[in-house]
Amino acid sequence: MALAYTTGTISQPDAGSVGLAMVDKIRDDVVAHAAWELVEEYTAGSGTCRWTVLKCLAAASGLSADFYVVISRTLATGELRLFICETYNAGSHLASFYGRSSSSGVTFDSLGRDPATFTLGTTPTTAAGTQPAYVNWTPSGTSTKWWIIVDNDGFTVAFNGAANAFFHVGAYVPLIELANDLPVQIVGYNSQTGAITRNPAVAGVTSVTSTPALVIRGGGSSIGSYGPLLGFQGDLRYTDKLQNAMRPVAEQGIVMDDSVDSRQQNGWALGKQKRWRIGQNTPPGVAFGDAYAMNGTLWVPFLPSDPRIWDTGVASA
Repeated sequence: MALAYTTGTISQPDAGSVGLAMVDKIRDDVVAHAAWELVEEYTAGSGTCRWTVLKCLAAASGLSADFYVVISRTLATGELRLFICETYNAGSHLASFYGRSSSSGVTFDSLGRDPATFTLGTTPTTAAGTQPAYVNWTPSGTSTKWWIIVDNDGFTVAFNGAANAFFHVGAYVPLIELANDLPVQIVGYNSQTGAITRNPAVAGVTSVTSTPALVIRGGGSSIGSYGPLLGFQGDLRYTDKLQNAMRPVAEQGIVMDDSVDSRQQNGWALGKQKRWRIGQNTPPGVAFGDAYAMNGTLWVPFLPSDPRIWDTGVASA
């Protein structure tokens, strides 16, 4: 199935209700794509959050296995926290094989996965200890603009309003010499770091460094600090006559979050993002939802002043 792009505005009486409407919109638009399905929605006891679990189907993604996206919504504030995992048991609400922020003393399995588990409970993951690393968005005010792009092997959500952010979830393009048949990850705007579910560099290894082996830097940061770029980061204000009047843009690289001495164990140069490009110097007057024409389709920024753009799959005129 081709890329699916939707966009709109949510208005509610309070921020908590905005978060509820937004997670419902993410659920509905993602599972409308043939590559995705809803596993469950779950609230533990009288918990302060509600969970939504989505599954990406290997039969559609071309990856070696299904993977899962888990979203919590804090009832009072509407905050959304999102993490990914390779295995999820709906009967016990147990997630396993996810990225986390600490790797000291961890013995990774033969695929380079952390054996920690997390049971969906009354509160969201905090990323402390063995809990999953996450990306998040907390709504502010009574409305937000949004767009969602869903693909066979991932999706991206942008929020624009009093609180701006994005989630980018799913497959990346590995650029490594070691085998990895399930290269999936998360990054988001509120943190420079994201997470992968497996790292073949640490397969069968017991970590001897405090630098996390499953944490990445892949473009999920504030404006101006994106991590490595691959290619020509052109000026978005101008077309380039040498490039058929297109705007040259770079691909977004992904590296491990490292100290230099950890590269010999955890590795460093990992891959690049899919459906995502980056330029610089955005034109004046750009509004949320405005798009750049490139290679026959429309590409949208998550924030008008930000040079990161995503492919909508919508044909350009």
